[in-house]
Amino acid sequence: MSEAPAQKLLPAPASPLPSFLQSMNMGDLSNTLAGVIMVAGVALHAATPTNAFAKYLLSFGLFSFAGGITNWLAVKMLFDKIPFLYGSGVIPRQFVAIRETVKATIMKTFFDQEYLSDYINDRARGMISELDLGSRIKDGMNKPEFDTKLVAKMEDMATKPEGMLIQTMAGMFGGVPQMLPVIKPLILGFADEFASSVGDNFDIKEFISVDKIRDELDKLMTEKLQQLTPERVKVLMEEVIRSHLSWLIVWGNVFGGVLGIVSQAFGYGA
Repeated sequence: MSEAPAQKLLPAPASPLPSFLQSMNMGDLSNTLAGVIMVAGVALHAATPTNAFAKYLLSFGLFSFAGGITNWLAVKMLFDKIPFLYGSGVIPRQFVAIRETVKATIMKTFFDQEYLSDYINDRARGMISELDLGSRIKDGMNKPEFDTKLVAKMEDMATKPEGMLIQTMAGMFGGVPQMLPVIKPLILGFADEFASSVGDNFDIKEFISVDKIRDELDKLMTEKLQQLTPERVKVLMEEVIRSHLSWLIVWGNVFGGVLGIVSQAFGYGA
């Protein structure tokens, strides 16, 4: 029986765009287009200075490129420190304040005391219910060593004043061990009721301080945020907003180009 021929892995289809275009975002492409229009306007206006279309094309391209490049520079100044430009590199310079703001926002929004207290209580009750505490108690009581411990405990109590009832009943049954078949079913029957009562009335605040939990969460976040270096903060912010900021560049090109056309129409162009 011949083996089926192995499947050949087909290479991924090549992108029709050049590699330098694939690495460009929307803002870069918009600025490039505005630059091309500006250069074309300059060339056409130089060749035909009296041509109205050339004047409008030059004004549109010049204003569009100026608006886009200005917004591009503003976006870049958020993330990168540029020599001789005061105020650039806002995010890397303010990384400590950004870390503290992130921590304060998370603590206030997700871990406020009332919400955390209610959440922990609800989760604790749910976990107690999932544990099936009644069945676990019964399983423990059905083990042979439990009978031995129960008899020993009852015999010890029978020697004390508070155990006089056990001593009296033991005489009727012929000893404490003989009482076990009567006492144990009563205890087993109480297991489910006890487990249900624990789950319904459980309050985590009686065992754990919610303030202590918040303090521990605050310490955890403080230690973790110390690992966020200026470069890491910059990368995180870029992942969240930089792609969206490309629209600032695009609209800078659009509004700049419109202003160029308007200025040319009112006689303020080239």
